Amino acid sequence: MDQAGTDMKPKLEFLALAEELHSYILSFLPWQDILRCTSVCRALRQIYVLSSELQYIVELGGQRLLPVPITDLGNHTPVSQCLQLLRDKAHAWLQFNLHASSFQTFFIQEHFHEVRTYIADGHFCLWYESEHSGNWAKIIPILPSPSQQPVERHWFSGSLCPVPNAYIVDVYMDPAQNLIAIAYAVSRNMLQEGRFYVDLRALDGDGIHPQAAGQTLLLSVLTAQDSHDSFTVTENLKLKGFGRYLALQCSPMFDDPTNTSRVIWWLQLWDWQHSTTSNCNLSDAMSHFEFSIDFCFVGNNRLLMLSDNFKLYSIEDMSRKPQLLACYLLPFPVEHKKCSLPIDDIAHGSQLHMRAQQTMWTSDPGHRVLCYATLLPRLVFVISTSIFFDFDSERVGEKAVTIPWQNWGPTNTRVFPDSWKVYVSGNRVLQIFPVGIGSRYRLHMMDFSPLAVERRQGLGRVVREPSETEIRDSGKTLTTSLPYVEVVSDRVFDPMESIEMWVDGDRIYVAKMMDPADDDPEDLRMDRLEVIEMSTCRDRSIGIPEPVFDQATPIESS
Repeated sequence: MDQAGTDMKPKLEFLALAEELHSYILSFLPWQDILRCTSVCRALRQIYVLSSELQYIVELGGQRLLPVPITDLGNHTPVSQCLQLLRDKAHAWLQFNLHASSFQTFFIQEHFHEVRTYIADGHFCLWYESEHSGNWAKIIPILPSPSQQPVERHWFSGSLCPVPNAYIVDVYMDPAQNLIAIAYAVSRNMLQEGRFYVDLRALDGDGIHPQAAGQTLLLSVLTAQDSHDSFTVTENLKLKGFGRYLALQCSPMFDDPTNTSRVIWWLQLWDWQHSTTSNCNLSDAMSHFEFSIDFCFVGNNRLLMLSDNFKLYSIEDMSRKPQLLACYLLPFPVEHKKCSLPIDDIAHGSQLHMRAQQTMWTSDPGHRVLCYATLLPRLVFVISTSIFFDFDSERVGEKAVTIPWQNWGPTNTRVFPDSWKVYVSGNRVLQIFPVGIGSRYRLHMMDFSPLAVERRQGLGRVVREPSETEIRDSGKTLTTSLPYVEVVSDRVFDPMESIEMWVDGDRIYVAKMMDPADDDPEDLRMDRLEVIEMSTCRDRSIGIPEPVFDQATPIESS
């Protein structure tokens, strides 16, 4: 057929399709491309404005969230209602009015001295380790929703120990999966020899967890330390989890700062739902003069080791050692690091269906932020996790790539002088900054999601331009440029009253202190929790209009 005959055949255009197909077809596009379509013509813009489904996709993507599958058909929430609720939450955070936001008081008396505390899935988790007075652990629900299945338990040392003469080194609780994991050694002497086990139980019962492959996880990594007569090595152990993964890390702490010997640090990982054994482990030698080591999960199959640089590993294949994908270099040596990730994503991934009755969305592990605090120098790095997913691992093959700081750091991070404390929730970061010369403080909220930057409606301060952070005592500056919106709370906190704070999803928890005991002034005790709900704000003077996009300048996708 000639060219003229081909041109005369009718063409089936997108806008000629049935109206009900327009939104359906567009819903398969990434959220950035949906926004680009709204700038093509008025007809496509009108399709978007009339579709709650398309707006919901854009709102989730722009806030770096993933929808949680709805498993209870009898409790289905209309998309239009989900969209409005999501916008209300984002607007309440940008207002950050801690006076107007609704809050409740939860009365609870607990010791804080030498007690490790955290909040996960609306539960207050406590773990106390003591050689003299015994170990104990608690989990307490905090103002649970009607659809939530709360768990409240108190374990004393005897009920925690899985076997006689066991010495417990760490406890990990995950209410979203009804899991308590107990890391232990059979005796104190065995602790020095480095043989450990992890016991898996259900939080709401005393038996083995119903989804666990077995009751006890076994190590495959070589953990025996060299014998040293001239100094003592204390082992610091951490047990962490993320969905189906559990990891136990041992790093040495040198009691004698003058020693130059090298000892072993190690990390053992398990897919606890599929096997009690695993060949997925890491180990190496380090000395006192080398850098401390921490780790965190950055998705369902990736692990980030933090030492003198960032090493990204694939843990998809648990039958072998983690595969090194990339090494991200830091601009200068740092010491005494701490990595903070959102605690509301503790059971992300394969456990999303277990959270369906409690939330309609969760943060995207590939598009959130983590905080990396250093002591020397005193800095806080806010890092977009997208950098750990934005490379072609198939192209890399078996050879890991080394990425200099200038190639990844400046555009994917924002560095701040060290504040008192840092808290992370999805793409939001809360920092405590002192007020005046006293010890009182305010909260600064920074939202790094694209829609917060683009559609803040006059709230907060948008920071797009690069910032220079001075590195104390070095004469150097560090330039970073990850965009964000900053809002400063007008509420001032008194540290003599508020002893700790947590962020879990859209809640801020403030621990209120009671007067310390006269015989022990260091015995910090809390007598209540103030729970600030950021889901809605009472101040409705500023509405949330439908998004309006300029045809000539569509919203950037970031």
